Order: sequence, then structure tokens, then C-alpha cells
Amino acid sequence: MNVTDPDVAAPRRLQPAEADALLGAAILTDEGRQNPYDAYRLIREQLGHYRSALGSIIVADYEGCLEVLRNPALGRPEPDMELSPGLSGRERRDEERRGSMLFANPPDHTRLRSLVSRTFTPRRIEAMRPRIETLLAPILDEMADLGTLDVLEVLGARLPAAVISELLGVPPELHETLAPHVRASTAFIDAAADDEAIATAEAGVAVMGEVFEQLIADKRRAPDDGLMSALIQVEEAGDRLSHGELLANTGLMYAAGFETTTNLIGNGLFALLSHPDELQRLRADSSLMPSAIWELLRWDSPVQLNVRAALRDVEILGESVGYGQIYTVLQGSGNRDEAAYPVADGLDVGRFVDRSTPPPLSFGWGPHHCLGAALARAEGEIVFGGLLDRFASLELLEAPSFRSSFTLRGLTSLNVACRSR
Repeated sequence: MNVTDPDVAAPRRLQPAEADALLGAAILTDEGRQNPYDAYRLIREQLGHYRSALGSIIVADYEGCLEVLRNPALGRPEPDMELSPGLSGRERRDEERRGSMLFANPPDHTRLRSLVSRTFTPRRIEAMRPRIETLLAPILDEMADLGTLDVLEVLGARLPAAVISELLGVPPELHETLAPHVRASTAFIDAAADDEAIATAEAGVAVMGEVFEQLIADKRRAPDDGLMSALIQVEEAGDRLSHGELLANTGLMYAAGFETTTNLIGNGLFALLSHPDELQRLRADSSLMPSAIWELLRWDSPVQLNVRAALRDVEILGESVGYGQIYTVLQGSGNRDEAAYPVADGLDVGRFVDRSTPPPLSFGWGPHHCLGAALARAEGEIVFGGLLDRFASLELLEAPSFRSSFTLRGLTSLNVACRSR
């Protein structure tokens, strides 16, 4: 058949309203959240990026996501900008934004990140590796004793919380109090959050604030070698963090320090158990572990979505936009872009051995690139290395399901049977 024949109809192109419906189902329905990647693929391959009926420009391809995240004219939405809750996520009220790096733009963000970065250094993270291994050892013993268990409950939630608690100087016994409120507070950035979730988040933030108020007061009276004490004392050119900034950013670092790493452990182990050939490949060659962690982050990112806003008039993605234009960056989709990653829907633990392979978008990019990225990768390497060293077999007992949140993607549970060597 002659493909130039005018009687042969061209395939109908996906329309923006249809893309909105696909993405809405992926965000707001249980079925869609189990696997948003089919919806991503259609949007990415047919549109790349498009203007949603809700006003946000949705970006699904790797290069487009990277361009938005790296552009200095784009940043976090300002309080006077109108957001689209259905696709862009919910933002905290203005009074709750103050002092937090997460919601700040230059020059405030530059100043805050500079001060925090002076204490949260790569050297400090690297020095934590032996301690992470020590914290992991009794958890692996417990897993061996149990035989069958929920990995998220026994390992995924406990180890990252213990690590960030020790790093900051938060008494470990407080984790049980803080953990449910930390998880609730993520509704502020979640595209699937409803009004009830936002109200619960507000209550959770209030509890966290009271706990960290007391901790900061205690550290001022009796400093220790934890990061919280270092943040109290840090100074650059005579500038220090205010009390409100200390409160906002210690709480932020505590929450970010375990919520996403928990999801890396759960999503990553599920991916490996679902790809036994790749699991065996990693067992046979431990030198692949750093690459494998990058691949697990790429294949099922703990952070699926990010939001940016035009802070001034700018030309981006081939279009001139004005102040306040919102961009919804589908990092999880960009990570599956065939243009960046050949056979992108396949798991390849050796993919990132090739240094020319572009890094995944999972930690964001640009000024807001995740400050704890090195810590998360270090924990991932230690956890998966420990699991493979300790256990001759790990078997998935039942298909898990993903939580009702979307922006932060993680499992409700991960039940496995493990057999020691």
C-alpha cells in the first residue's frame, strides 16, 4: 500500500484533553497509580509537552524536563501565583513556606542552601557509611530470624529513619512520634491530595514544629556533633540561620531523609525481585552496585513529579511565557524516555556503568537538586549490598500495591521470604 495515498488516514494524534484524562487517571485512581508508565509513554511520544486545560504546561520527555528544571528563570511557585491542584500538586500557605529551602527562590534559596550546604557535606555523608552498615546489621539479623516479613516495615522504614536521626542528632525514640506526621505532611506536594489529606498535613506539621522547637532549644543549651547543632552554629559572612529557618529546614531534612529513601528501598527491591535475571547479575558482580542504584532510581523513581514556575518572562520549550506560568515536570516519565535511555522500560543494572549515560531526573536538577542525593545513594548501595550478601534467596510472596500518594511513589508493603546463606 502506498503510504502517500490520500485515502490512507494518518494515525490520530493524542489531544491535550485526552492527555489530561490519561494523566488524571494515573494520578487519582488506584489502578492508574499502580502503573502510570503506559500513560506517560503515550503523552511523551505523541506530545512531549502540552498545555493542560488546567493551565499548567505538562512536560513528559527527558530533554524537556531537564530544560525546565535547569532554567534559572524558573523556580518554585510564589504565593501570588495560581496553581492547578489537579495536576500541579498542592502548595503550602505563605506563612508555612517561610524559611524552607523547598519553597524558596533566589536570593533566599541561594542563601539558605549555602548555609545548610556548609554542614551537610559529601565528606560528612561518606563518613556515615560505616555507621549505616552498623545500623543495618541487626535489622538483617531480625530479617533472617523472621524468614517471612514486610521489608518496608522491618527495613525500609526503620533504617533510613535511624540514619537521618543520627545524622541530625534527633533521639531515635522520637521517630515513632514523628513518622506518621512526616508522611502526612507530604500531602502539600502531592498531586493526588484531597482537602482531608491537606488538613491532616497541617495538623502533622504543627506536631513536627513543636517537637523540633524543643529539640533546637535543647541543642542550643547542650550542642552535640549532630547536624542540627552544626546548623545552629553555622555562619557565613556574618549570616546565620534564623530560628524560623532552623525550624523549617531541620524538619525538612528529617522528612526528606527517610521518606524518599524508604521508597527507594521498597520500589528498588520490588524491581529486582520482578527481574530475577538482573538480580542474579547484580549478585554475581557487586561492582555493578553504584550503577544499579542509579537504575533503580530511574526505573521507578521515588519522586514522580515536580513543579516549576516562571519567575520572569522567558522563552522555554520553544515558547515565550510570562511570569507565573506553571510547569508540571513528569520526572518519572522523563526517566523512561527512549531518546535518553534505550530499552527504557527494561531494567538494566549495568546501564550507568557507561559514564556517558545521562543521570536520571529522580533527584531533580538545577538549584533545587536534592541536597540528600548522595546520602540516599549511599544508603541504597549499603542496603542492597547487605541484602545480597546476607541472603541466598529473596522471594516475593505477593504482588504489592502502591500508596494513594502520587508525587512521592512508594509501596504500602513488600512481603518477602528470605533465606540466609
